[in-house]
Amino acid sequence: MLKILLIEDSLILRERLGTLINAIPNAVLVAQADNEDHARTCLQQVQPDIAIIDLRLKRGSGLTLIEHINFMYSDITTIVLTNFVQREYQARCMALGAHYFFDKTKGSEACINLLTALCKHSCDVVPIAEMHRGIES
Repeated sequence: MLKILLIEDSLILRERLGTLINAIPNAVLVAQADNEDHARTCLQQVQPDIAIIDLRLKRGSGLTLIEHINFMYSDITTIVLTNFVQREYQARCMALGAHYFFDKTKGSEACINLLTALCKHSCDVVPIAEMHRGIES
């Protein structure tokens, strides 16, 4: 099972994504956070395989979290799912260590498809590093 941490300020979106994530074979939503401090606690406590991060949080910054994860937990796959889709944000996220970037309004389905593929491939024991990593816009 791949453990997923969802970091999103919107309760409605967390509930919606949580339902979709829990429907993916070999995926389990282990924690949710709506701010940076809680997300850092969750990272330490649950040690997820994947972190889905919005750039806007109730307190703190998704950008700071991406950098923190890349530095402290480099084995976690980081997926950005945000409304801030300008190229500058995409480039900044990737420079900080994000593996994938999706537009929240147009790319939520693509994000779920990616999670499904990552979970399927984890069952097949294919290293995540061999999978395509890029920007989805």
